[in-house]
Amino acid sequence: MNDATTSEVNDPTAATTIDELKALIREAEEALGHAGNDDQIDELRDRLREAVSDGETMLHNLTASVKHQAQRADQAIRANPYQTAAIATGIGLLAGFLISRRSSRD
Repeated sequence: MNDATTSEVNDPTAATTIDELKALIREAEEALGHAGNDDQIDELRDRLREAVSDGETMLHNLTASVKHQAQRADQAIRANPYQTAAIATGIGLLAGFLISRRSSRD
């Protein structure tokens, strides 16, 4: 996996954005409870718009990263079809063994 893709998926801003959204929800609940101050509501609305924009950007980056990784996996499979088939067969046999072993105990 290249560094650009890794940084997109493991971006610390994703966790920060989630924390910010949680904080905004708490603030929105508080602001709705004290719905008398228009400045607070306008500020909250602006922050919510910014959070939505950040979320859309993060979703776009994640989608692009997933598409890129899917293309890399497809290329690897096409470049090594026999190895891919052998790995898939091995995983299938292992899963079948584990399932049959579990069901024989019951």
